[in-house]
Amino acid sequence: MENGFNVWSFNGKLLYRHLKDHFFQFMWRPRPACLLTADKEEEIAKNLNKYSKKYEAEDEDVSTMLSKQVREKRKMLKEEWERWVAQWKQLHEAEKLQRQKLRDGEDSDEEEDDEYEAKQVEIDELLDVSQQVIS
Repeated sequence: MENGFNVWSFNGKLLYRHLKDHFFQFMWRPRPACLLTADKEEEIAKNLNKYSKKYEAEDEDVSTMLSKQVREKRKMLKEEWERWVAQWKQLHEAEKLQRQKLRDGEDSDEEEDDEYEAKQVEIDELLDVSQQVIS
């Protein structure tokens, strides 16, 4: 037998399963009595729009604060990226003379693709000659 109990969430997700032998009855405690008087409950029901506007304003403030934090984080990441790019551009500029020296004085940083001319060159080279006498 599968004696025991399951606890489910409001949307049908199984939260807890407990199997127990000789388990025959499970009694859930009733909801506690409301601490508000009937008059107070009626007043809250009548003024629900006022209360909801107050809490919606608080939610909006929290949302604005969170979006401000996200914007600040993105700004910080962008500034960090720009610093990194500037550092590499500075290094590239500092190594320009060394690149020119390696290219026999040619400044190839500013070259465009249309300045080049493609040539196809075929070279025939004889690698080995062997003679074999067949009798």
